[in-house]
Amino acid sequence: MKRPERTFNIYDAKQCYIRHGDGVGIYSNVSNPMFAKYSPSYVLTNENIRWISGLTSGICDNVLTVAASGDQPMFYALRGAKHIDTFDVSFCAKVAMDIKSTALHKLSRPDYITLLNDMHNCTYDTGLAQILPSVPDASRQFVQNMPKCAIFSQGIEPIYYQENIPTESEYDGMRKKISQPFNFIWTDIESLHTHLTREYDVINLSNIFEYLRSAQMHDILLNLRPYVRPNGYIIAQAGRMGIQKQDKVYQYLASRFQNWAKIMRVDQDRKNPNSESVVVLQRTR
Repeated sequence: MKRPERTFNIYDAKQCYIRHGDGVGIYSNVSNPMFAKYSPSYVLTNENIRWISGLTSGICDNVLTVAASGDQPMFYALRGAKHIDTFDVSFCAKVAMDIKSTALHKLSRPDYITLLNDMHNCTYDTGLAQILPSVPDASRQFVQNMPKCAIFSQGIEPIYYQENIPTESEYDGMRKKISQPFNFIWTDIESLHTHLTREYDVINLSNIFEYLRSAQMHDILLNLRPYVRPNGYIIAQAGRMGIQKQDKVYQYLASRFQNWAKIMRVDQDRKNPNSESVVVLQRTR
């Protein structure tokens, strides 16, 4: 049975942010986990989602992906995905995703880039004010009730990941293919399977496994098995350094799951130590 969806509580959200001398509300890591219900989201991915989404281009009609900064579902839409569900532990990820998918149709690409920087630096008074009336209700209300709170401050500034910003042609393509907000499932990854009701061609877990123990990784992948179609893929982990940390775990999981899946590492460029890597699980039966 599908688990009921959460609804946001603005009082609880405000308690997670402490006002500093400049009046900006900063997320309190002291009393709250780094990744939790209202922890700040990224405004731009630090993964090469352009390359990762391209690995399954043409075979990704139905996709489940982490919401994160919103870039993951946007690039899968560009690759031709027809049904995209997203999930994240933080409601702020939904808000960032809703803002960006709305901005595609309201802002030029240069203004979109400015918006990303303003969101990260909590100075969003112009571009965001322009598009906010068109942002989905829950996300709009959340932003309006969290004034000057750094809810999009996870990670470093977008200027350091400019290569991950959609190009002009990608931006135009996203405009054409994204016509409505992405469906969002608000859940932690260990409970994700309890919210699912369909099979997917691709499930993208981003880099979440970098922060989990081997037993958790085992159970999560096992629980997701019924929701990835035969011959479909789970992007189990992205990020070369994080994968190296979990290398022995993936060797163990490959032996444990060999009767129904194969696990492989794919490198964008084996000769370049800074290029992207992913661990891919393919369901074989």
